[in-house]
Amino acid sequence: MARKKITMQKISEIAGVSKYVVSKTLNGKPGVSETTRKKVLNIAKELGYFKGDILATSDGKRDKNGGLILVVVPNQNEYFENSPYWGRVIDGVTSGIYEKNLNTIIMTENQEIKEHINIKKLIGIICVGQISTDYLLDLQRLAVPIVMIDNEDALIKSDTIFKDNFGGVNRMTKHLIALGHTQIAFVGDINFSLSFYDRWLGFRIACEQAGVNTEHSQAQISLAYHNFENKFNDWIAQNEKKHLSFPTAFVCANDDIAVNTMKVLTKQGLCIPEDCSVTGFDNLEVGMYTTPPISTVQVMKESIGRRAVSKLLWRINHEQFPPEKILVDGDLMIRESVSSPKVKE
Repeated sequence: MARKKITMQKISEIAGVSKYVVSKTLNGKPGVSETTRKKVLNIAKELGYFKGDILATSDGKRDKNGGLILVVVPNQNEYFENSPYWGRVIDGVTSGIYEKNLNTIIMTENQEIKEHINIKKLIGIICVGQISTDYLLDLQRLAVPIVMIDNEDALIKSDTIFKDNFGGVNRMTKHLIALGHTQIAFVGDINFSLSFYDRWLGFRIACEQAGVNTEHSQAQISLAYHNFENKFNDWIAQNEKKHLSFPTAFVCANDDIAVNTMKVLTKQGLCIPEDCSVTGFDNLEVGMYTTPPISTVQVMKESIGRRAVSKLLWRINHEQFPPEKILVDGDLMIRESVSSPKVKE
């Protein structure tokens, strides 16, 4: 059967740019950024748009770069595109790949692998975030090394890169306890991701070691992202209805949740940190500009992406060694959103 012709429209769909940008790039015309130009040329090359294995660049030189690294992101790529956290992780991945003169294509897990890449050029795969087990099994059948960022799967043989989720929240919780807090709540759906679950464990262990009770309903506020503010208001109403004690500190699973938590508490007439301390995780810019700025765990986002690339390249030459789990440490960023609890009169 004859091979389907690769069109500029197909390249534009995969690259996420207009057909006009693809045309300008392939014809070596100015007005296209270097990053976009490289991306379009690499995709065109891997799809077989050019004849032969050598790709002409816009300056007339020949690009003899090496193999292809596939980067896979979840289906909810709109969330990824709008996420200041994941966007910077992926920037770290792609920068690390290009610095090694390698090629890359970013795909979502709903795309058919063999329709988009040249399997013969594939040397490794980096999976970013929560990818389904079925798709991971398909990737594993390609028989190249896999590195996963912020995810692991018992059925998949791969190296994994995680932030030190447990350690970061554990240290933050211990800081709150040292300030005198004993009524502390963890806010976030622990089933949302493995990272959220690890952060909950870090919180719980810190409390247990200090003798702070986490077995009551207020210790874990498991609310999903969708419609969070209304759900948190409902939780507060139920808490008041049952005449339960109110937490003096909220350890949030990430900065987005911390921002929304502060918003609801403020609307309820509570002052931060005088009435309630609030902490987050990831050190996103949004947390620096709230009133007050949010205490959080600093995560070097681009470094995580680059570390995944270096691990993959090492693994390609050392497949005989067992898989490794790498934890990237983070620093506590203590800001004005935390203080000692108010002394009861």
